[in-house]
Amino acid sequence: MRALLSQLEREGWYRGQVVRAVEVPPRPAVYAPPPPELPEAAQAWLAVQGLRLFRHQAEAMAAILAGEDVILATGPSSGKTLAMALPILAGLAEDPEGTALLLYPLKALAQDQLGKWQKLGGFLGVDVGGIYDGDTPAHLRPKLRGKARLLLTNPYALHQYLEWHHLWAPFLARLRYVVLDEAHWYQGAFGSGVALLLWRLGRLLRRYGAKPTFVLASATSGDPAGLARALLGREARPITEDGSPQGARTWWFWDPDRDPKASAFAQVVQLARFLLEAGLQTLVFVPSRRMAEALSAAVRAAAPHLGEKIAAYRAGYLPEERRALEAGLREGSLRLVVSTCALELGVDIGGLDAVILMGYPGSLASARQQAGRAGRAGRPALVVYVPEEDPLDAYFLHHPQELVFGPVELPVLNPRHRGLLFRHALCAAAELPLRPEELGELGVQEEELAPLLKAGPLARTPAGLVYAGRTRAVENAPLDALSSRQVRLLWRGETLEVWDEVRARREAFPGAVLLHQGQPFRVRALDLEAGVAELEEFPEDYTTKAVTTETVRILKPEVQQEGLGFGWVEVREEVRAYKVLSRGRLVEVRPLSLPPVEFQTEGIWLLWPTPWEEPGALHGAEHALVALVPLLVGASAKDVGGISTPHHPDTQKPTILIYEGFPGGIGISRALLSRVGEWVRRTAEHLARCPCEAGCPRCVLSARCGSGNQPMDKAGARAILERWRERYGPVG
Repeated sequence: MRALLSQLEREGWYRGQVVRAVEVPPRPAVYAPPPPELPEAAQAWLAVQGLRLFRHQAEAMAAILAGEDVILATGPSSGKTLAMALPILAGLAEDPEGTALLLYPLKALAQDQLGKWQKLGGFLGVDVGGIYDGDTPAHLRPKLRGKARLLLTNPYALHQYLEWHHLWAPFLARLRYVVLDEAHWYQGAFGSGVALLLWRLGRLLRRYGAKPTFVLASATSGDPAGLARALLGREARPITEDGSPQGARTWWFWDPDRDPKASAFAQVVQLARFLLEAGLQTLVFVPSRRMAEALSAAVRAAAPHLGEKIAAYRAGYLPEERRALEAGLREGSLRLVVSTCALELGVDIGGLDAVILMGYPGSLASARQQAGRAGRAGRPALVVYVPEEDPLDAYFLHHPQELVFGPVELPVLNPRHRGLLFRHALCAAAELPLRPEELGELGVQEEELAPLLKAGPLARTPAGLVYAGRTRAVENAPLDALSSRQVRLLWRGETLEVWDEVRARREAFPGAVLLHQGQPFRVRALDLEAGVAELEEFPEDYTTKAVTTETVRILKPEVQQEGLGFGWVEVREEVRAYKVLSRGRLVEVRPLSLPPVEFQTEGIWLLWPTPWEEPGALHGAEHALVALVPLLVGASAKDVGGISTPHHPDTQKPTILIYEGFPGGIGISRALLSRVGEWVRRTAEHLARCPCEAGCPRCVLSARCGSGNQPMDKAGARAILERWRERYGPVG
């Protein structure tokens, strides 16, 4: 890529924006013979295709054939689907009665994977029935349930169907395999709900006498064994040594500030045009649908002679449109595509020459997945990282080695969240009578359900606890929310998403602009009693931010050390106004009148032994710590809040308290506790590296700040973090 960089340096618009280059050496393939247990028909298929197995594929196949639960966590394009599909379909071919259930987090991904399973199933003589979800025509469902050997669906659909398990009895009784693809998606509230869904599935399978093997496929994870354990409730064998080949990969780290006269958007347009005209097939990842359309149009305008070879890709397109775009990438007729994260997952688009990441995608796992779209089949590749004005984006511009080689974040989910547990217990009781020993599997005592028995949703019978509510239990237990009070986001009568009430008050207030799969909408009305937020399409180019004030009290410390605490806290949030921003600049502040939000959650707090007279230092350190939370755990900075005060009433000391923005917590604070020293160190180092003097959006200024970032002292923030490290560093 040095020749390409020399060519770029001759471009008249280039201003030296490539400030760092990181080389990733090529990795040779490591092969292994098929396991001897693999049936002859499957080995014959490999011979016909001329395929050799990579080491991790052979290891996974041997484990699956031996009936071991497995989590396969290797890089993009490492052949995870084949490693699962071949032993599963071969096993079904040898057991004419056996069945398999495949779970994908997105409908579109199930559609993409169906053809691969059907093609291999046809060779091995296994009827891959098809997809069974909300889009499946009603007249086809009985046939699929009754005759299909293998079905593809998603957790949302399975959540709805378990209550009708008697219709699935023949399929469930013969179930030999359950697959969870893209398992790294199952984190946070969604992952916690899916873990409880799998527990409910497991108890039904015990009823029908089935003991399937669970197979999980994941992107690189900070703790794949821990992720599998949290989802399944038992151990699974982690397979992480990637034996697939990888061509040399060069990362360019692009500093948009080198050209203050051109926006980052305009620079990416020029860069994309340059790569396109240099003959590199390129994929640009952007954060929103609107930007995908705008950037692709701008590149077409910059290179009109190549207009037919440029396209946008995003959720919201018709399935046939997406399939055509994917085929264009595979076949090479499309040379540049601008996409949201919709192309991050395992949709087959072949190997590309270059990827541009416009902004940090939120996690190292996502960044590696997106970068892995280039350089397939052992070819060299280019990845260009272009940060936006965000502390985490700026952090990786100055710490390129961490983005390329650093350890991936720890997954966070909490299947023991009491609110979730009780709602899924109601679902379980609606499916089969719930016995005390089953509650024990979840760490719940029967007496904890006394309020539900008294209120009526649960009833005690000789067979166990049964559901006695007036509505279906699943209607009050969405998979991706923690609160029992839900708000549906409605557009033209269609439910786009379901949020818990806390998040809705914080982000779906009247006038708020929000994104759904990259598409902007404005909240026209919010009715908390009815649990509905009505949305309208929103073409204007501005965003909104709630102006909140928080008070946080410490209720029950679980950890109390010198300089550090962790435990239960009570949060009171008031949203009194919201900011209207255009391209990051404040346009106006509009008042709001909403009732306060109060909830209990988990938090972590840092303490200083002596008074700190400058509150701006604590405030700046709080902002910086919140911004860098995603460096350590699988969470967004929006998932946590913070307060700072020279004298907290519960500690009697200068305190920074970071709390989880979810009622009941989801495991973020607990994960931070195990790495608190590293967290403080990396935050202090980031403040030291940021070139600004008084503070900027790339270090201590936050658009979410309810006090308008006042008072603020960047130098003081760095000083108190370094002082904490010197005194308490061994704590972390």
